[in-house]
Amino acid sequence: MSRKRRQFKKMTPNKVLRVIKPFNQFMQYEASGGILLLVCVIIALLISNSPIGLSYLSFWETYIGISFGTFILTKPLVFWINDLLMAFFFFLIGLEIKREVLIGELSNPRVAMAPIIAAIGGMVVPASLFIIVNPLGSQGAGAWAIPIATDIAIALGLLSIFGSKVPTMLKIFLTTLAIADDIGGVLVIALFYTSELYLLPLFLGLALLSIMVILNRIGIRQLLVYVVLGVVVWLQFLLSGVHPTVAGILIALTIPATTKIDYSEFVVISSDLVKRIQDSCAEGIENIDSKNFQETSETLRLACRDVEAPLQLAEHGLTKWVAFGVIPIFALANSGLALFELSVNEMFNPIAIGIILGLVIGKPLGIISFMVVSVKLGIICLPEGVNWETMIGTTFLAGIGFTISTFIASLALSGSLLMGAKGAILLASFISGLFGVLVLRKALRDLEILSMPYPPVDLGPPNIIKSEVISES
Repeated sequence: MSRKRRQFKKMTPNKVLRVIKPFNQFMQYEASGGILLLVCVIIALLISNSPIGLSYLSFWETYIGISFGTFILTKPLVFWINDLLMAFFFFLIGLEIKREVLIGELSNPRVAMAPIIAAIGGMVVPASLFIIVNPLGSQGAGAWAIPIATDIAIALGLLSIFGSKVPTMLKIFLTTLAIADDIGGVLVIALFYTSELYLLPLFLGLALLSIMVILNRIGIRQLLVYVVLGVVVWLQFLLSGVHPTVAGILIALTIPATTKIDYSEFVVISSDLVKRIQDSCAEGIENIDSKNFQETSETLRLACRDVEAPLQLAEHGLTKWVAFGVIPIFALANSGLALFELSVNEMFNPIAIGIILGLVIGKPLGIISFMVVSVKLGIICLPEGVNWETMIGTTFLAGIGFTISTFIASLALSGSLLMGAKGAILLASFISGLFGVLVLRKALRDLEILSMPYPPVDLGPPNIIKSEVISES
């Protein structure tokens, strides 16, 4: 009589997992990061204007350092957040850009043309309005890039309010526009917000980036290699004077985007492995050879990994950490603003007015005007299922520029000017978001009515006199 093989038991759900499950589900939605970001902004504002507000603001100025032998680097906590943690944010943006260019919406020139043209308009017009209010030579002239950005997390978070009513192509358009905006924002940071330039560390950083490109070309796929070299590149960019977040974008562009096996090979391999598992279960679960089952399932896991490009693995691994870690911490550190201490002059100085005009008026005006001209010239067409009314609502959402706008403000300004700029960014983002939601609410309702088989017709008030005549007869 054969003895039954012992098997590992299936875990039964416990109370901890039941508590964690809703949080895991919340984190599956792309818009959840935007919701958490808004919550962190509100928390930072509430604490900053509470009795412990001064201690809260001082906490982010606490100095923290690292040392390797004779090398010592000591900086405030807010520096490590804005220059180190945000490098991961920009690294993720770089991965998204590379993916979109290779296989996404930016890979099709005709489809990509509309959001790219819209993004150009959404950067040129806001910057121009800001410069009109803050001409060259004025105190705030260097902050002209603050209103050029779009915060995709908050914008998609507000767009998600309308659920399935939002056309899929509208979401794709807004996402692609924001990515094109990010490309422009990174170029602006690299070109215009580098105060001093030290060539030796810059050349070393670029040389390491070249080595990473070569490793990519010869087929090195281990992400750890790129992580180690990437840390050194970040440090060299920091020492060179170029903002180290730019390194995040450049490092991302060197990550391999090819798979070890293609889809057809994966289908053959996975089908064979699944068949082996099914055959091993044919004689009953109790007779399965655990060791053989484990080896087969491990081979299947490796095949699943090999069919994914390192770029995909890095993007999937980082997305939640950035959305639910880096960005909320950035918001907590940079949204602290003692509103009651802001004077009227600080809140409505030329810099603040330029930011508000740029984000609330310049963004939608720039996007719509550039798109209208391009449509008239036959260069582009509106995305499928989208009309001009929904497009106008979306352009207002593009005026929410919190994350990148605050980041650029911290590079361009300091002291009371920075506090006033942060207040203006918050106010402008709130107004843009409110306008966007109100316009989209009406526009999407009109689209829903038009999509009905028989749109409701306004028949007017009932004819009482005619009804009475009919009833008497």
